[in-house]
Amino acid sequence: MTMMSPREIDMLPLCVIPLLWAAFMDWKKRIIPDWTWITILAIGGVSAFLFPEPAPAQRIAGFLLPGVCLLFLAMKYGGVGGGDIKLTAALGFYLGLNALAAILFFSLPPALVYGLATRQRSVPLAVFLCIGAFMYAGVLFLYGLTC
Repeated sequence: MTMMSPREIDMLPLCVIPLLWAAFMDWKKRIIPDWTWITILAIGGVSAFLFPEPAPAQRIAGFLLPGVCLLFLAMKYGGVGGGDIKLTAALGFYLGLNALAAILFFSLPPALVYGLATRQRSVPLAVFLCIGAFMYAGVLFLYGLTC
């Protein structure tokens, strides 16, 4: 079983522009435009009908679990913006829970280091999600997990 099918990889570049723009805007203005996560969510919706992987349960879990967890953190401690929550949920729906877990594995440690180094409670999470997504894609490419 593969993480992503070769045909699904063809749709991956469609998410690059919204993800890069979200990262850029989050870095510069600390805001994630709605069109970025909506585009990723829409691409995920289209890919759900076109490709069998990730399974619908993976997509729904990828959408709900991180979104609910980040919403809880935002309400309890602050520091997590609504745009971060929506972008993470959209990526989870598009890529599934397993892929999102790998992206978060690559994203959150550098985000933590950045937050500690700059002594900020809030970090531009979209920047680190973008970096994590590119690292995840690179690992898939290098290890041939896409075929």
